[in-house]
Amino acid sequence: MPWLIAWAAIALGSLLFLVAVLRRRRPANRPPVLPDEWPLGPRPVFSAEERSVYRQLREALPAHVVLSKLPLLRFCHPNDPASLRYWYELLGSLNVSFAVCTGSGRVLAAIDIESGGRLSRRGQRIKESVLAACQVRYLRCKAHALPTIPELQLMVADTAATPAPAEPAWAAYRQTGTPESSGFIDSFLLGWRRSTNAARSGSSGR
Repeated sequence: MPWLIAWAAIALGSLLFLVAVLRRRRPANRPPVLPDEWPLGPRPVFSAEERSVYRQLREALPAHVVLSKLPLLRFCHPNDPASLRYWYELLGSLNVSFAVCTGSGRVLAAIDIESGGRLSRRGQRIKESVLAACQVRYLRCKAHALPTIPELQLMVADTAATPAPAEPAWAAYRQTGTPESSGFIDSFLLGWRRSTNAARSGSSGR
């Protein structure tokens, strides 16, 4: 009889502890409580480096729209609406420093300025893959190693004039070593190579 009472007491104590924990835990889908005060201050959109890059982009591409801190989700939409949540969770935290667009809003190129904070290898691969799939040229470089004005103009003109998956003139230009020497990553060319390799693999498999 005493051991039965002891087990009942242990079970009751465990139950009470579980109820207390569940009461203290906030439901995951409940939004945080709004504060009574908002201790926030204004913050510039551009850093000193980004401000310099923005001026150079505007000078090189006056007929284009230059946007900053554009989320990756704005570049694409899933072909299957049912997968919207998956892509939102995968891409929601990623953005690019600058996006160069036409007046109608079509994104031609994205540029990331490397800073002290480094993106993980997985995050970088996701970014390059998404932009390549959307045929958006992607360049990643340091603020002091931005392409020259003629190079930027060639990059955008080549992107706008190459709707078909053919090797762009920009790729041939890069063979000179001028952009390569600054460490650029061009995922437009990466996407072209992937599609070409996939087509070759399909042909050889038949």
